[in-house]
Amino acid sequence: MEYNENDCCGNGCANCILNVKPKTIVKLNETGKTNVLSNYRYYRLLSKKKHIWDVSDILELHFKSKESENDCTLTLAPGDHVMMRVEFISKQQADETTEHKHHLRPYSPYWWDSLKMEFKILVNLTPQGYMSQYIERLQERDEVEFRGFSGLYEHRADCEGKTYQMIISQGIAIAPTLAIIEEILNNEEDMTRIVHVACFQHMRHIYFRNKLKDLNQYWNYKCFIYLSKQLCESNECKQMGHCLDGCLNFRKQLTYKENIYPYRLTVQSLKQIESKTMEKKNYNRIAVIAGGSEFQKFYKKILISEDFGFVKNNIYLL
Repeated sequence: MEYNENDCCGNGCANCILNVKPKTIVKLNETGKTNVLSNYRYYRLLSKKKHIWDVSDILELHFKSKESENDCTLTLAPGDHVMMRVEFISKQQADETTEHKHHLRPYSPYWWDSLKMEFKILVNLTPQGYMSQYIERLQERDEVEFRGFSGLYEHRADCEGKTYQMIISQGIAIAPTLAIIEEILNNEEDMTRIVHVACFQHMRHIYFRNKLKDLNQYWNYKCFIYLSKQLCESNECKQMGHCLDGCLNFRKQLTYKENIYPYRLTVQSLKQIESKTMEKKNYNRIAVIAGGSEFQKFYKKILISEDFGFVKNNIYLL
């Protein structure tokens, strides 16, 4: 795919599409059909719903391409993104002419069907945000422009069990990591060991919680969840600024075999996770960090500088 300056959303993404180098092309489409994500095209909104019934600002959006399934297919790889483009109009004060511009925002599909040309994204609505206001107004069957762009991440299946892959995600940025995890777990010949560290604010904001429980049934996947703002009304917890591990109000919200901790992820936490999951010392260590730019920079620096054995070129930012 080729990009120009108009494809940049201007949000300071860790991996701006203008700086992303093309990764190795995997031939996903052997039918000769056109990839609908190669250029901006219209997609119809099939559904819009809350991801969690009592959390109103996190929505799941399901889109389908308007193109013919006989002529096109939808080609994505885990870690890839789609760019939503919305036209808006601004009045020029000088001559009162109307200028058409576009507002852009990247999203990461967590599910897609290549043949039906459908995908789903998770959206966090922010107060006063232009794109958030636009999405709030969207109705089923409305049409929205998207195109795709490739990320830097590219997984290589490990049939010998020599790869230790740590995934650190923040909030709704867990969405693109799910496609990466499922690609590995659905390949019976891939022996990559996945350690997933998911960071959220509160228990009620654990996105895809049921899916994480299901994934934990795989022998080569382990999930650890950290809640940075989990706090109940007890005096002991208030004094600490977060719930204690033994807090009954916190413990009664857990289900069987959930590794959930009521405090922020720290260097010490990462070292404890490593000691629990690192069976070998000679693993090929790969890390994927998904979240805001400051979150990505912070934990990338930790993985490189705190003797975790990760090298810069093996850390991918989504």
